[in-house]
Order: sequence, then structure tokens, then C-alpha cells
Amino acid sequence: MLKAVLTAVTLFFSITLTRAEAGPDTGPPAADQTLAFTSPSEHPQPRMLVVPAQTEAQIQLLSGIHSQVSHEGDQVTAQLLQPIYVDGQVALPAGSLIAGHIARIRPAGRMRRPAELVLRFERITLPDGQDQPLSAMLTELDALPRSNTCVDSEGLLKGTKTVAWKRIAGGLVGLGALGALQGQVAGAAALGATLPIGGGAVLGYSFLWPKGNDVHVPPDTPMRIRLRNALTVRVAW
Repeated sequence: MLKAVLTAVTLFFSITLTRAEAGPDTGPPAADQTLAFTSPSEHPQPRMLVVPAQTEAQIQLLSGIHSQVSHEGDQVTAQLLQPIYVDGQVALPAGSLIAGHIARIRPAGRMRRPAELVLRFERITLPDGQDQPLSAMLTELDALPRSNTCVDSEGLLKGTKTVAWKRIAGGLVGLGALGALQGQVAGAAALGATLPIGGGAVLGYSFLWPKGNDVHVPPDTPMRIRLRNALTVRVAW
């Protein structure tokens, strides 16, 4: 009996000493301490969306252009008026800035030759700061009602070419009157006769073959562009 008691006491002190050496029992780990890291899947990567080529966008020109004032190489800026969606998600938000330049310009000339101007759009900056290369051409111009500017199928801005028959008829009448006047002074000196003839030629040239219309696109003019190439942008899930 005494031996059993001594064995029990020895076992008790042995267990107590082992727990003391192991340190205090702090219990199960707290919920916020079970994982010291997060899985990569919990931080999704941004999604890439591709805006297809031939996509059309409604934009607004912020900087005005005029064929008599503008020059080749001048920078132009526009902004996107309506968002562009891909797979139901906004790829290009409204307000994105589109930068371009005047690639070619030809002033209006005589014989009613209209002015011509080519715009090239080459970069887009999204509201989140993304800056992407862009290649787009002008397809439509919503100009003011009295504007003399149109867009052809190649994206060329042109002054409209109109024929004012009343003006041509007036020029012919003016030439006839000057011809009669020149006949009345036919006996005058050669110099005196030459001046009316020269003046009549200049006046007739001005009336019959006036300059063509200029290209004029004021600021805030709505227009449409078409992407030549696909555009890849990064969006959040």
C-alpha cells in the first residue's frame, strides 16, 4: 500500500514539473492569428479587356481648328462622350481624353477648290491615369447648321464645294459692262485702255472663280471616330 502511494505522489510531481517547463497554457489560437498570410486568389489581378478594331466612339473636340489659322503638326484634344462597353463592362469610360494632331492641311484655292484637313488620333488617357496608344480615324462630323465643312469616306475634312450661279451670272454681267466701257474708250491712249482691260480681267476672275470654302470646326463640336486597331485596357473586377 505504501509503495502505491509513493508511486502516485512521484507521478503527480513529475507531471507538474513537465507542465511548468512547457510554459503556461495559452489555449487555442485566436481566429485572427490562425493564418499569417493570405492566398494569392484573395487578391484578384486586374482584368484585361480588348476593344475590337472598327469600334466607333462619340467624342467632342475640345480644341477648335481652322484651315486659315491651323498648321500641320498642331495638337488637338477631344474627350469621350459615351462609355465603350466590352462583355458588359466599361472598357473606355466617358471623359477619357483623346489626343491627336493635324497630319495634313491644304488651304482653300481659287476655282472654288475647298480646303482639306486630316486629323490623326493617336493616344487615349483614361480617368484612372492609364495612357494607351490609339489609332483612330474621323468618320462623322456633327457641325453647326451653317458650317461649310464635311467628312468624306476616308476621314478627310473638306470645305463644301458649292456653285453659286447667281454670283457667276453677276460676274458675267459685270464683264459685259466693262467690255462696253472699254469699247467707248477705244480711241484713248494705250495706257488708258490697258488699265480698264486689266481691271476687268481681275474683277472677272474674282467673280467667276472665287476661293473655295475653308475647313472650320469650332470647339465643343461632336464627332465620331473609328478605331483602326484593337485597344487593350486594364480594368478592375
